[in-house]
Amino acid sequence: MWLSICACATVQADTPLGWMNSDHLSAYTLNARKVDFTASTIAVNESIDFLNIREDLLAGTRQLEGDSGDLDGNRFELQVGITSFLSAFYRRQQQDLTIDLGEISSINLTEIDSGLATTATGYGLKWNFFEAGHFDDAQSWQAASLELTRTENSTDDFSGALNRITLSGNATVLFTEPQTFRLQDMEDDGWQARFLYSFPLGSKMTTTLWLGYAETSATSGTGSDIKVASLATAFDQSFSVDENQMLVGAGLNWQATPRIPVQLSYEYISITNSDVTTLVNPSNVLLPSFLRANNLGNVDADANHTLKGSISFWITPKFNISLTGKLFSNQFLGVIPHYNNPLSGSFSEQPYGYAGIQLGLQL
Repeated sequence: MWLSICACATVQADTPLGWMNSDHLSAYTLNARKVDFTASTIAVNESIDFLNIREDLLAGTRQLEGDSGDLDGNRFELQVGITSFLSAFYRRQQQDLTIDLGEISSINLTEIDSGLATTATGYGLKWNFFEAGHFDDAQSWQAASLELTRTENSTDDFSGALNRITLSGNATVLFTEPQTFRLQDMEDDGWQARFLYSFPLGSKMTTTLWLGYAETSATSGTGSDIKVASLATAFDQSFSVDENQMLVGAGLNWQATPRIPVQLSYEYISITNSDVTTLVNPSNVLLPSFLRANNLGNVDADANHTLKGSISFWITPKFNISLTGKLFSNQFLGVIPHYNNPLSGSFSEQPYGYAGIQLGLQL
């Protein structure tokens, strides 16, 4: 479920631009001293399974079972008009992605976390450096903008405890007390630039095209509290990725009726360069696949197609309800770069998506 409350800068809610929410990319900026705020809850589960994406994730990845693929969290975005041509924005999304691992033969788990808790943030400026045909806010016009974004994402440690480790040759080591291990240091940061151009297609439709470039640096690793040094070194690993991305996208805003707008957007993310570095200690410990560094080399995808859509109904000039959906061809590939770790990287080539209900309020 996706719930939004929006205080937007448009003049009239049941005319063009009344459907222009802050989470939909466009070249338009807020008027000076105007504020736009959205707050959302997002989820996908057995009951909310957009195009059976969650079931396909389970079917395509043998190590996942149960409620794996469930997602719930929240998102908010704040935009502030500094001048009529310059806006500042801040975006933050927190999500919990359920990871329910099946039986693991190489270790005996006594407990393990149930998911990845991730916080994704972005903040920056949008500069409207060109516009034409702007007579009033009731009709769309031509506009071009440059959007600069700083991105920072992080995921809490994914921890577990074990009381048995298998060595090469099928020898085993038993512990009298469970020993902890974890995926750790999962974070990334970078920057992104987009050029956006919006223009009307008749009196009821507006299109936005954009082209962008991004650079990110991501880290992740594994560690443990095992006291036996010869065993602990097997869990002492680090992974880092530096990547460059090209972004191409288009958005469509169609006022189907005066109170029913439809929004569609598509973005293609291409990873043009990826430099992966792994630091692994030689060991005879048979690590489970979700900790193994060689799993990072099994991801062949270098692009992601993302599609967003919504249809809204303006119940009053200031209040609306929407059905929304978002679809990724390769889960969070390129969207959350630190998902390069062996656990989430192992299913990054699986499609993923969610649907929701959105409420909007203009104040």
